[in-house]
Amino acid sequence: MSADVMQFPELLADLAVRDIKVWVEGDRLRCNAPVGALTAEFRDQLRDRKGEIIAFLNMAKAAALQQPAIIPLQSRGTRTPIYAVPGHIGAPFSFSDLSKHLGGDQPFYALQPSGFDGQSEPMNRVEDIAEYFARQIVEYQPAGPYIIAGYCSGAATAFELAKILGQRGAEVPCIALFAPLHPTTYKELPRLLYFFAKRSADSCLREMAKLPTFGARLRYFGSRLRNLGERVRALVTLVRKSNEPVTTDPVLASRARLKSTAITALRRYIPTPYSGRVCIFLPNKAWRRSGAAPHRWLRVVPHAEFYFGPEDCNDPLMLEEPDAPAIAELYRQAIQKS
Repeated sequence: MSADVMQFPELLADLAVRDIKVWVEGDRLRCNAPVGALTAEFRDQLRDRKGEIIAFLNMAKAAALQQPAIIPLQSRGTRTPIYAVPGHIGAPFSFSDLSKHLGGDQPFYALQPSGFDGQSEPMNRVEDIAEYFARQIVEYQPAGPYIIAGYCSGAATAFELAKILGQRGAEVPCIALFAPLHPTTYKELPRLLYFFAKRSADSCLREMAKLPTFGARLRYFGSRLRNLGERVRALVTLVRKSNEPVTTDPVLASRARLKSTAITALRRYIPTPYSGRVCIFLPNKAWRRSGAAPHRWLRVVPHAEFYFGPEDCNDPLMLEEPDAPAIAELYRQAIQKS
């Protein structure tokens, strides 16, 4: 991916995976990387996005001093603040683009799970993760109201988190679930394989449509097909052996452990009925038929409201550019209804 199109969340995730450490000293951005890890592409990104990275790191550092789970992506504004649970990789900056397009008057806090820092221990029960977030939120903002959001596998934790806060007397006007995975997705192997296969196929077709010639499309399809068997085997292994480390590299091992533990937590979770308002935001209408089984949330929230993004929305990256503005507008429409 070229440096001019790499998104901010992707950049931070790639730096972390390659063990490239960045920190702030005064107004200067410092960097330390293993030999060969800091390519020319990453150097250009660090130079061109220095101010953006420094601002993000300063906000994260200030929050971590008191509440390590609270990452303020936008701390200003008078609207009801959003506290958002990321997907199973636990990356709080996956909400950066959405937060930006919701505007400067919308406070937005991403929730960083225990274990993401590579030092604390990840939790393997949704109820425990939600309890951890609930304590952090109340310490950071003692009184509501709070809007609780969740993305992908983080939707289950967001659902449980809102229930905990509500049971303790806090006002939760809305739960916003973005492309929520129902827990049964990871309990049923055929459903999981279908979900990932369909998502991969949709992505492949979108990329092929951008290529200028039939020959280029055929070569691209062949390259994707060659990797299919390996990816399926890796997926089956992940489901069957979700608690086993997949790498000896400490950074990658930490990320893999957090991911597998989060999947274990999701597989164990059984949602129970909830009477509050729930808005479910899907990338597009076709996603209703995906293996993610979003319609199964209606079993515990029969009154849930569904909102759909554009048909060409790239569902694995629906909260990032170029789809973030459309998803932000859906959220505004839902909130205005209330």
